[in-house]
Amino acid sequence: MYDNLSSIFEAIVEYAEEESAGPSNEQNSSSSSDRKHNKDLTKKHQKAVAILRSFIQLNEQKDEISFQELAQSFIEDWDVTNSKSISIQQLSHLLNLPHIQGVLWSAQEVSAGRFAPQLPDVPFEVDEDDGVAVKIVRIVRRGEPLGATIKCERGKVFVARIMANGVADRSGCIQDGDRVLEVNGVTVADKEPREIVKLLDKCDNGIITFKLIPAEVNQKLKQRKPSHRYVRALFDYDPWQDRRHPCPEAAISFRAGDILEILDEKDQYWWQTRKIGFGALARRKERDDEENRDDSKKVGLVRSEWLQCQSENPDSLDSSDDFQTFLESHRERFYEGVFRWRNKKKRRRVVVLLGAPGVGRNEIRRQLFKIFADRFSNAIPHTSRPPRPNETDGVNYYFTSRSEMERMIERKEMLEYGEFRDNLYGTALKSVRRASERGTVLLTPHPLAIENIRTWEFAPIVIFVQPPEFGEFKHTREIYRAQTTRSHSAASSSNISQNTAATSARAFSDNEIRQIIENSSQMEQKYRGVCDAIIRNVDLDTTISELTGLIYQLESKPTWMPTKWLADIGE
Repeated sequence: MYDNLSSIFEAIVEYAEEESAGPSNEQNSSSSSDRKHNKDLTKKHQKAVAILRSFIQLNEQKDEISFQELAQSFIEDWDVTNSKSISIQQLSHLLNLPHIQGVLWSAQEVSAGRFAPQLPDVPFEVDEDDGVAVKIVRIVRRGEPLGATIKCERGKVFVARIMANGVADRSGCIQDGDRVLEVNGVTVADKEPREIVKLLDKCDNGIITFKLIPAEVNQKLKQRKPSHRYVRALFDYDPWQDRRHPCPEAAISFRAGDILEILDEKDQYWWQTRKIGFGALARRKERDDEENRDDSKKVGLVRSEWLQCQSENPDSLDSSDDFQTFLESHRERFYEGVFRWRNKKKRRRVVVLLGAPGVGRNEIRRQLFKIFADRFSNAIPHTSRPPRPNETDGVNYYFTSRSEMERMIERKEMLEYGEFRDNLYGTALKSVRRASERGTVLLTPHPLAIENIRTWEFAPIVIFVQPPEFGEFKHTREIYRAQTTRSHSAASSSNISQNTAATSARAFSDNEIRQIIENSSQMEQKYRGVCDAIIRNVDLDTTISELTGLIYQLESKPTWMPTKWLADIGE
């Protein structure tokens, strides 16, 4: 930009010199007073042009001169001449522009060698590596972690990894493989990692100065675009319990069902990851308060899918064909790829309530059918037993033969099925499809049926129902049992409703409550990864209110969906 600016000034000066030369001989036939006035004006023009010429040639001068003062002096001197020169008017306007003033100020600061922050002088030589090029990097952390890990090999210290979006990464001055010679002026050769960490902590005003030998840049890795994808964790991970983790301090922990943002997966063993949150509605926190800081911003190392598979198959430590086959067969067993999907077409989604027996799922479902009869629909089950006198085919059950139900099972047309007293019972997938035409299907299946319903066709909303703590469980169930007993006479004449009311009204012993809580904890541990949300069933009325609001959000807001459904969406 400086060369362009100089060329513009040069052109203007040439025009100005022509104008300052004065009128030609042919035009000097005017009176002596006019000739004297023109002579004085010409001298002023020439003086101003000389000032302008000196401005252009400043880059050849060694003494520091204020460009802005010189430009302002030129403008003032030219104004005194009261000249009507078009070229000088253009120059005056140009010099008064704010961005030109900024350029002049920047040129002055750069020419004077004023930079911030002041960096130490580059040493003439390196102690043990004479003649090797080094770089001095000064980083201001301002309370943030540095975002880099180190490794020690035979007394030498290297930068092992730069964490994505960390302070070191944002500086752009440190890269993987750089050899660390000094930290804050202290030699780090032959020091233990914990000693180096102490040096990093002892920094004035958060400023750390590194002396580094640059690593050779791998052009293939340099051209490789960083990873950026989202996955749903399908297992729990605690880096402090992971003996293979090289640096637990630079890791993050997560639970099954958490959404993770993978920022870098170049390392075969460890991925750089950020945790977004739990469930289908997970999103990064916008606030930067203490409570949410770690979950919303921290980038940490977690096990790659390859390493997690290898941990389950320790005999295949080599990258053999057998292990590659094992890896392919276990793909998305530990991390499920996900994307955010918005329900633009307002399609109905199946709602699945998952939970341990006794937690209250069936009572919640019965209340939702009672309160919101026009919104929720029931998938009518199939059975091989004959109908009873008060039962109607297609209302209470779809009554069919045992052989037909067995064929449906073989053709994998059943969502779930079981046998009771020599009769088959189950829910067919076609029953779910029929119910979806009438409203939002509400199911309380066995957990093993989740795999059959978790497809794009049904796009299920899986909600895990937790029991309350022991004391709340016992208190609320006693209150509900008393209410149910008083209103039992008003219960529906349906056998299903009677059985449900009777079961709900039965008092749980303390051991049964503890068993329900324990079973729920084990089930959540096993199936948390496929759940979109979790709700605690403390009080039935509160649960119904919270559940309906939660279902509305999951139906209307962007939610995380498995990437494998993308091929079937077609939107």
